[in-house]
Amino acid sequence: MSSALDDDTQRAIAEGRETAGAVLRSAQKDLQKVFVVFLIGFLGVFMTLQRGAWEWLKGVTTRRMPAELQSQFDIIAQTPFDVILLQAKISLVAGLIVASPALVYFSRDALKERGHWPSISVARWKIAGIALLAAVLFMGGMAYGYLLFFPIMFNFLAGNAVSAGFAPYWSIVLWTQFVLLLTFSFGLAAQMPLAITGLSYTGIVPYEQFRDKWRYAVVAIFVFGAVFSPPDPFTQIMWAVPLLALYGFSLYLAKFAVTMKRGSERLSVGGVLRRNWNATAALLVAGVAVAWLYANTGGRGAINAGLEAIGSSYRAPAVDGLTSLSATANVVLIGLAVGAVFAVVGLLLFAYRELEETVDPDAEMGDPTGIDLAALDEDGVRAAPIEAFESMSEPEALEAAQNAIDEGDHGKAQAILDRHDEAHEPDPDAPEPPAHESDPLFTPVGPIDAIRRGREWVDWGQRLRRQGQPLAVFAVVLFGLAYAVLGYPGEVNALLAQGGFEFSVPAFGYSTVVAAGIAAAGVLAVVAGLVGIYVLLACYFAGTDPTAVNVGQLSTEELERAPPATFTALSEQEANFYANRALAADDDSRARLILDRYDDATAAAEAEDEEDEAEPGSVSDRTQRAGSTFLDEFAEDTDEDDIGGYYKDIQFIIGSLTSGLFYIVGTFMAVMAGSFFWLYTGGIRDVYADFLSRVPGEVLEPGQTAMEASKVIALHPVEALVFEVKFSALLGVAAALPLIAYFAWPALRDRGFVRGRREVIFGWAALLSAGLLGGLVFGYLEVAPRIISYLVEDALAANMTISYRITDFFWLIFFTTAGIGILADVPVLMALLNTAGIPYTAMRNRWREVMIGMMLVAALLTPADALTMIMITIPLMAAYGVGLGLLFVLTLGGRRNLRKPTIGAGASDDG
Repeated sequence: MSSALDDDTQRAIAEGRETAGAVLRSAQKDLQKVFVVFLIGFLGVFMTLQRGAWEWLKGVTTRRMPAELQSQFDIIAQTPFDVILLQAKISLVAGLIVASPALVYFSRDALKERGHWPSISVARWKIAGIALLAAVLFMGGMAYGYLLFFPIMFNFLAGNAVSAGFAPYWSIVLWTQFVLLLTFSFGLAAQMPLAITGLSYTGIVPYEQFRDKWRYAVVAIFVFGAVFSPPDPFTQIMWAVPLLALYGFSLYLAKFAVTMKRGSERLSVGGVLRRNWNATAALLVAGVAVAWLYANTGGRGAINAGLEAIGSSYRAPAVDGLTSLSATANVVLIGLAVGAVFAVVGLLLFAYRELEETVDPDAEMGDPTGIDLAALDEDGVRAAPIEAFESMSEPEALEAAQNAIDEGDHGKAQAILDRHDEAHEPDPDAPEPPAHESDPLFTPVGPIDAIRRGREWVDWGQRLRRQGQPLAVFAVVLFGLAYAVLGYPGEVNALLAQGGFEFSVPAFGYSTVVAAGIAAAGVLAVVAGLVGIYVLLACYFAGTDPTAVNVGQLSTEELERAPPATFTALSEQEANFYANRALAADDDSRARLILDRYDDATAAAEAEDEEDEAEPGSVSDRTQRAGSTFLDEFAEDTDEDDIGGYYKDIQFIIGSLTSGLFYIVGTFMAVMAGSFFWLYTGGIRDVYADFLSRVPGEVLEPGQTAMEASKVIALHPVEALVFEVKFSALLGVAAALPLIAYFAWPALRDRGFVRGRREVIFGWAALLSAGLLGGLVFGYLEVAPRIISYLVEDALAANMTISYRITDFFWLIFFTTAGIGILADVPVLMALLNTAGIPYTAMRNRWREVMIGMMLVAALLTPADALTMIMITIPLMAAYGVGLGLLFVLTLGGRRNLRKPTIGAGASDDG
């Protein structure tokens, strides 16, 4: 496998290995010192953990838990070595972290020789200040986590487990790992002000980039929180809100630092102090006043009350006995220290205010547009870069010239006007800009004007054909439900009672005719409201979004003014359709314009894609080449043209899903959110209780319930939530699959993978749903209780205490209920695919790819262990074998498929 990495990657690995060896050789004579530092860190953390750290951490966890919940909560060790090994691992990592700066320091000579040591000399006091600030920020993030976030979060997680009928017996290893992960994430997130300010101050990332891309930062914060925090909305908000506030503060701090840097030569600290001596003195006095209020008017008591309210055991210290001086002297001393801090902050703000009046903080260093013309004379204006006048509007130029005239400098005023005219003088040789640039179709307007404008750009006939059928189905279903509730409340209540629902509908006393009329009127009102909202949204989007415009509704002039995005959103078939419709109306010029604009837009988009490709020698290019070389080791018989063809087909099919992406994502999110809400609000407890009630009583001891015999425990704080999210996502995927197949069907048909109309998907979905529900009911009533009963009886016969993990227990229920239906659906799906044109021989010859796909799905949607993945893949492959046997019989060994094949031998280009 030596050839699995390309030359650049092998060279980088070799250089890294040589550098590591050089570092160790350089620090060899000082390794004893490094080891001593490591040993101090290791032993210090190890002794701290042994002498009360666990009790303190458990106290943080249970701080907000009520007494009843604390009695059901515990931290357990799964093996005899859990605690000692965990302490050793944590201490080992801490020792390595403490010793790493010493190792780097003693190996600095080797790093300098290899060019890995900073060449810019930085004062040690600056490095110490940055390190101190980073440590303070890290401690602040930890303080937020341990004082507020952890107690509230753990109370919620433990309460959620208990309310679902589970015992929160958290493993000490999993619990500690979770706490340390969140601690690190909070400390890392707290470095945001330092990171943003440092990057902006050094110019690596301009301040304007952080300011303008704040929307991306918001998304990144929520994604970061989804990775490092529990997957429930409440915890996500507790995570995101402080970080969003911290990002806003970081922006202000970065703006302050950039402004100070760009104008640092224009003022001195002494000058600022002389101009603001009275305010500085007032800040010193304010510091003394704050200390006096803290010590003598109940300030300390109020702070302690607030700490007690949030559950903290920390108390604010008294200041009157801080030193051997008198109480008043101590208060004055502390007040002067606080006042000095106030004064330093005030001086910085005063300096920033003075600089802001002369320096544009939004202008980049070296940016000609940031030049202050008021500070230049006539020669300076004429020598200034032309970019300084290109960004200047005519009113701004006239105002600058007038200011120069008011100052008596008529030559400077004329120079400003001359340079402005020079910057905005049109180039006679430049080609005339296209209409969509000189007179764009989409100009900024208000919502009302956007709706009026977009009303003419929507093809209402096409929208009616697309949305009419789903709307009619919805109206019929809604009418049936309303008619049943109004006309037959007794029967509806009986059905609700059979389903286990505790609420009932009132008896209205309407006759069937009156109930039908009221239901029809209500349905018409709801449909009218939905149609009205849909019309307004369609008009608004068509008036603001170039990709939402119907090209067939645009006039010839509007086609010329439309932006390229309007045409890149079209497929080639759509562009040809609109052009053919124009030809049918004897409008040849319009047809030619549509095709020309489509060709130009797609060509420009392809050119941009080529520019975005990785440059030779870049990191992404090396990664791609290393990955392709690695994969070539496993695909020696694969032709490169075949891979490119498969990639193009997949890209085309995925691209075809964009038209229905709203419906696909909407269905997935609705089903997932509804399922999660049901499980989250007690559904998982109801399933658990109902399932245990089906366990036969003969396997239990006299007077013992199934709930008492088998206890389900949560070893990880978020185990129950993760299961709920995974199961909800699985249901969402199952609900979205028919829509994915429906919208991908035309592309699959164009590529020759399937035949027929895509409406057959609804029949497929009905057959597969029937098989899934049938298997689920059979497994829930027969298979799962028998298996669980056998396992429970076997454990009780051995006098064992049963404690199942949430994930193991519920995935077992899922596999023995819905898994039966999935296994039944595999042969049915294979037969349906054969009717769509996929031949028996292709399914037989591609069994390896099918097995890999099944293993991938099992790895993503089931507990993360190899045994479970294999246990799922084997039954699925057995069902796949049954399907092959069934198709062998139905197709006479592949000689007569249920439909003419579209791929493989015997395929043709028709259909």
